[in-house]
Amino acid sequence: MNAARTNNPDVITEDRSFYTLIETERIPDRPEHWAREHFIPIARSDWRVLMTDLAVESGLSHDVFEEFCALLDTLVHMRSYHDNAEISENYSQVDPDGITERLTDKSDPTQSVQLGKLVLKQLDGIMVRANYQKLSRQELLEALKNASEFGMPMTADFSVFRRVGVYVRGKVIGKRVRRRLSNLYRREEIDVPLFQRLVICFQLTEQAATSDSHRHECLYIKSFKNIPQHDIDMLLPGTRVRMSLIDRGKIVLPTLSGLVILTFRLFFVVSMGLFAFASLLFTTTGYAAKSIFGYLRTKDKYQHNLTKNLYYQNLGNNAGVLQQLQNEAEVQEIQECLLGYTMLLLNHPTGATARELDDSAEAFIQHAVNFPVDFEVDDALRKLVQLNLVSVDETRRYVATPLADGITHLQVRFSELLKGYSRTISRQDNDEHLNQEP
Repeated sequence: MNAARTNNPDVITEDRSFYTLIETERIPDRPEHWAREHFIPIARSDWRVLMTDLAVESGLSHDVFEEFCALLDTLVHMRSYHDNAEISENYSQVDPDGITERLTDKSDPTQSVQLGKLVLKQLDGIMVRANYQKLSRQELLEALKNASEFGMPMTADFSVFRRVGVYVRGKVIGKRVRRRLSNLYRREEIDVPLFQRLVICFQLTEQAATSDSHRHECLYIKSFKNIPQHDIDMLLPGTRVRMSLIDRGKIVLPTLSGLVILTFRLFFVVSMGLFAFASLLFTTTGYAAKSIFGYLRTKDKYQHNLTKNLYYQNLGNNAGVLQQLQNEAEVQEIQECLLGYTMLLLNHPTGATARELDDSAEAFIQHAVNFPVDFEVDDALRKLVQLNLVSVDETRRYVATPLADGITHLQVRFSELLKGYSRTISRQDNDEHLNQEP
């Protein structure tokens, strides 16, 4: 995006030039962020090492803390398993890539509509856990107003969607090199606001699906990387290429010039003779054919650029994306719980309010990654209280359970979870046995 900065860092103005050439693009190893992040941007294993080192520096046993981390990791994974299995089963019934046959009756047209609504609601929950941000309708319309200089001008039609959700994570500044006529085509490196991850989930209306390769009874999930802030419309179905003025000129100007020449020569057509008139007619037809083929070439150029962009920036589709998001949600939950518990245990041994814990956690993350991150403190505390790793008193101060007791509580939770599985399996076996009896 050819962006000029304003006093407000969230406002981007565009300097669109017809004579700009784009050469290269890149994302620095440690890019700047154009907005506050809402996820912990550190790999799962590295985060665990970071927390363990912090605990050891504070005098805790390395092996004991590692045991705590392993128990917490396993327990969160097992608690997530059933929720993930349920949404995966629901999605399999509206998955456009499914190849297995369903034994249930699918003739009811409202079934796919209700399942699509349910899966999108469940997906919203996963995206919250994975710390993605869902763009509101107003934010989406604002992003679609303008194409970046590096994308393509598109026209989006939201009437084709029965439902649609757009989720983003990782708001970084990429770098692109351009050459402009106004700068004598010297190399310039400029900032481009990007979404490192962008997920689109949509279901089309029946009317729109009839003229599209998509099916209205299916729910589509698509994931992309490094998408410019104002180029989201390139990824939506139902969008049409909107040619720029210079491309329209390539089509219109030859036709107009042909008509002018034709008008001028008609005054002399009588004196030209039949052969000259045929030559004039052939020339005019050539102008028209050139305009038509120019239009087709320009349209093919836009479609080629669109296909190339989608090919290199697409990360996955449908069930594959769902599984990846479930994994990301699980990782974020583990990291949030581990950070919240460690901060309370080491930095606030006598307890802390949610605000105090939030400040400590955000300061720790910023020190680790060198940019501000919004820690979801309320969500982390709710999970820690449910796991009996944190207690809260009447003054709303939260206190971490001692490490040894925390391990005991996690072991108890783990045992209860296994017993719950056993009772569920036994009940299912009994039900099947009763159903088989005459």
